[in-house]
Amino acid sequence: MTPRRMDVDRAALMRLFLSDSEDELARLEGEVLALEARPDDGPTVDGLFRIAHTLKGNAAMLALDRFAKFAHTLEDLLDAVRGRRIPVTGDLVSVLLRAVDAMRSMLASLRAGEPDPSGTVDDVEEELTACVGARADGQPVEKVDEAARARPDRGATPGGDGRWGPALRIEMAKIDQLLDLASRALVVQGQMGAGLLRSAADNSDLLELHQKGERLLMDLQDWVIDTRMIPVATFFRAHARTVRDAAGAQGKQVRLHVEGERVRVDTGIGERARDVLTHLVRNAVDHGIESPSGRIARGKTPEGTVTLRAAQNGNQVVIQVADDGAGLNLSKIRARARQLGRGDVDNLPVEQLHQMVFEPGFSTAEKVTELSGRGVGMDVVRRRVEDLHGTVEIDSAEGKGTTVELRLPLSLSVIEGFWIEVAGTDYVLPLDEVIECIELPPERGRRVRSEGMVELRGEPLAYIHLGDVLGAPGESRPVEQIVVVRYRSNRVGLGVDAIQGERQTVIKPLGRLFRGVPGISGSTLRPDGGVAFVIDTARLLRSVARPSAVGVLAETTSIRGPADI
Repeated sequence: MTPRRMDVDRAALMRLFLSDSEDELARLEGEVLALEARPDDGPTVDGLFRIAHTLKGNAAMLALDRFAKFAHTLEDLLDAVRGRRIPVTGDLVSVLLRAVDAMRSMLASLRAGEPDPSGTVDDVEEELTACVGARADGQPVEKVDEAARARPDRGATPGGDGRWGPALRIEMAKIDQLLDLASRALVVQGQMGAGLLRSAADNSDLLELHQKGERLLMDLQDWVIDTRMIPVATFFRAHARTVRDAAGAQGKQVRLHVEGERVRVDTGIGERARDVLTHLVRNAVDHGIESPSGRIARGKTPEGTVTLRAAQNGNQVVIQVADDGAGLNLSKIRARARQLGRGDVDNLPVEQLHQMVFEPGFSTAEKVTELSGRGVGMDVVRRRVEDLHGTVEIDSAEGKGTTVELRLPLSLSVIEGFWIEVAGTDYVLPLDEVIECIELPPERGRRVRSEGMVELRGEPLAYIHLGDVLGAPGESRPVEQIVVVRYRSNRVGLGVDAIQGERQTVIKPLGRLFRGVPGISGSTLRPDGGVAFVIDTARLLRSVARPSAVGVLAETTSIRGPADI
């Protein structure tokens, strides 16, 4: 009897291969950089070899011959390094890093269904082969039995108690769906509790069961949220390669120092902040760290340091990119500000001068390099951080270094929400952006609405009514409630019709119909099962801003109405 052939979903296997291989290459890159710092570390070399062997085996299983052949050549080279037949040098590390890049390009081609980038891959493979044959005695490297040398270490990850247990890869969309179901269940549970309280009958036993069920659902929601969290080390360590490549291109000596690797953030925050950190790290190496001779002349060590540190502060994660380089040159910033017509900048506080580097086109670089200095970048950094409901600040001392501090929410899926009402519709502001609330009498409210300005403890506060910005229907009414929020390094007043209070809010992504609405970043469920929209304050204010008025807002917080924001 002919055995029944098992149907295999090749597409599913390919997705798993691509995802696993990306993780393995990230590990490979990190271990290669660690090898450069510790060239005689045997366990590091063994780990590199096992990763190459795993990549080769997985590719061979799917008949990805080109990828498998390349990984086999890399494996041969690492075996020669493991056997101490080839010394670890800076040039060898560079070849290994180019091999990582080549395999990533092959994965990108596989993911896009395009032909392999054979030219570049072939060149790197030739380098690997040349290294394998470059023995000190000129003899070819002997082959070793693969079955004897393979040490697979797949299928396990460290658990929270330090032991090793099975790992399961879950698509983020499924976790989001589970979180949505948990939040919906909590809403239904709340409605049931409200109904029991309204009932005239004695429902003490049912109320107790309801409360137990609600606690269980809250625990479930917390666990789902925790599942989305990753340590910042996951994306911090990748910048060791960024520092090495940037320093090499500039002829500088720079090392990366990491602090707070165990701080955890939402996966979405980590992924979207990766490019921001890459730019800041490159900028620190390019513009911050001096050349070895320049550092020695200033009494410093020839090797500079770029520090990535993270710490949790309430519902925010604070990430700093610091360098011990030259610091911001205030005289150059003032000169550039005069060229751009920023007016009298001689008497501006140092903090405001530092913030100017975030303005579009503001660069004091004397020459354009491969890494930065094109007059763009830092304004994009601020915009992307604001899109994540975060803030960015700079602190610098000439001759001592610069620190760029990002404050980001721990999660984009769940926030502490500040609930408000505008024209009969519920909206939610992230609580971290709310500074305070002001209640106005009707007479003063009419004047505030007409002038677009309110006085707060003797200081002018720019003001705009959310109903005007959101296009909410209804007649113009006097302002009764103003919510003061952070906008960049300043404050702005948002007029609302009512304040409902604060509570934990699970954010759902917007459907296609609402994705183009400026200033709305998501939706959530009201306690009664209806829908409320989550406001992205920074994007909302930018959507109605005129370029000329943004500078005025940053300097004076003076707004005369929606058209002038």
